[in-house]
Amino acid sequence: MSSARKTRVMGDEQALELFGTTQSVASTITLSAGPLSCDLSEGGLRSIRWGDVEIVRAISYLLRDRDWGTVPAITSDPEVSASANSFDARFEMRMASPDGALACSARLRGDAEGQLLFEVTATPDVPLATNRCGFVVLHPASAAGSPLRVEHTDGRMEDTAFPRLISPSQPVLDIRGLRYAPVAGVDLELRLEADLPGDPAGKFEMEDQRNWSDASFKTYVASLLDPWPYTLPGRRGLRQSVLVNVKGQAPRRARAAASSRKTLRLGEPSPRVLPAIGVGVPPGISRARQVEIAALRALGARWWLVELDLQDPGLSADLLAVAAARHGTNAEVQIDVIAPADMAAEDAASTLRRSCREAGLAINAVRMLPAPLLKSFQPSDRWPAHPALEDYAIAARRHFPRALVGGGMFTSFTELNRKRPSAEGLDFIGHLTCPIVHAADDQSVMQTVEALPHITASVRGIWPKLAYRLGPSCLAPRRNPYGEDTAPNPRHERIALASSDPRHAGRFGAAWTVAYAACCAGEGLDVLAMHESHGPNGPCGGEPLVASSAERSVVPAWQALQVLASAQGARLVPIADLPSDAAGLAWTRDGSHFDLLVANTGPTTIDFELPDSFETAGLNSSTTLGPYMVRHWQSSRTKR
Repeated sequence: MSSARKTRVMGDEQALELFGTTQSVASTITLSAGPLSCDLSEGGLRSIRWGDVEIVRAISYLLRDRDWGTVPAITSDPEVSASANSFDARFEMRMASPDGALACSARLRGDAEGQLLFEVTATPDVPLATNRCGFVVLHPASAAGSPLRVEHTDGRMEDTAFPRLISPSQPVLDIRGLRYAPVAGVDLELRLEADLPGDPAGKFEMEDQRNWSDASFKTYVASLLDPWPYTLPGRRGLRQSVLVNVKGQAPRRARAAASSRKTLRLGEPSPRVLPAIGVGVPPGISRARQVEIAALRALGARWWLVELDLQDPGLSADLLAVAAARHGTNAEVQIDVIAPADMAAEDAASTLRRSCREAGLAINAVRMLPAPLLKSFQPSDRWPAHPALEDYAIAARRHFPRALVGGGMFTSFTELNRKRPSAEGLDFIGHLTCPIVHAADDQSVMQTVEALPHITASVRGIWPKLAYRLGPSCLAPRRNPYGEDTAPNPRHERIALASSDPRHAGRFGAAWTVAYAACCAGEGLDVLAMHESHGPNGPCGGEPLVASSAERSVVPAWQALQVLASAQGARLVPIADLPSDAAGLAWTRDGSHFDLLVANTGPTTIDFELPDSFETAGLNSSTTLGPYMVRHWQSSRTKR
């Protein structure tokens, strides 16, 4: 068998159906040498494996701009020489930004003894400002709690551990080398070297990417404690390298027979229930299309999470639109209000109460946040001045005595973890997640759901007695807490921190929705909110390329959310024997009749058998699910 294998690139038509865009999926070359293997795609390595076990999630060479956007890389076809016991690959990358371009020469070498070297020499054509330029190494989130040995740049050795609960600051600083055991009996060493302007040591450091719902710890070049952006000198080659050494017996998993089809098994109904389903209502609902308002009303979500800015000229119009859309529904309204930093909390709450009264809108829950906290700050940064978070809770309680009062952030868990409000005076805590903060490829985005149990465990560890509201979470962020603004996406591509993500309008969006709910629905949430009432994360997907509104009423992700809304409050039922690339939920209301919702979360077809007595609910009966396909079944008899 060859030690280099290239995947087939799908055509535009299939890409459009799956991802809502004509942008094709990047090809992947699988490189292997004995038990060592990895996937090379777009100039980066994914899924570095020893036997059947992932030991490193990814190694990439990146250029970040001043807003932490990733500058796209144009990568040449790699020249690969390979045998059964080694591989060697060379390729070029070019990263062009408005300020200048970076030309990179890259080389990969791997062997059956367990050594992998990835080295890059990068040369800017002009002095080039960057927030980060160089290697990042991702360690799987499964490493949480594992012992870790660190070699610092001065040769000192330190014994520590990957944090179990999510760390708000860098858990490891000043790194030259790392050593840990990805699984029992396997020893992994990494050595990291870099030519860095202004830093002769060429240090690396680590952050806990679970903060952003990435399912990984990230070791990255340079330090966020040093000034940034920094400038790469023009026309000077800068070398960086990552050396991986792995030792130990390569684990092998038992292989199922190729012809076998597992039958899904349902356990006994759990005392836990599917949380109330919510949906985000961003500013501008007064300008939403009628088809979007109709879809919002028909969704059946119990909670509408309405964001308002007290300085927005459209505030009154939006409140009137929410009141009108809500009329005749059973929806409850949570107001998330952004207050100017120079406005006292009491004045902010009074202004909101007056505006709601004028619009005839009674609200059921309220959160208040000063505008500066929409941006992210390192724990070591100098934070902006604003009223105390506790003052907002006191003011909200005074002016809205019949409403629940919440705390938290209108951005990711990152910001909540770094600015933790007191539980005193609060009924609930909340935040959202976004899967395209650091990477926007399909695999990385789908893997973010693996971080959700880590996030919910950390929230529970900090605020054990508060109700917990997660969301509204979408593929694309409403804002960029780490730079000036989200990245424009006029060509409907996969772009980190973009203003829109085309996959929301494809089958991928529905699969991600189901996987997201499956990973956190059993974590005791009070509310799980997903997607938005209008715009690119809404029922019609903004400007979808997949189909016109005449051909379909709502995007697949919204259809999946409709199914979840119909199940809110039902008892959850555990599922056994799901295929590895599947995610699913099962539930019952009476203990006799059951629903089953399953998504294929990968790019290849999966197959399985249903438990007895199931039939489809509005979809066909096939249990062969194509890439990113979602199916919903209901039991037809009282006994499964």
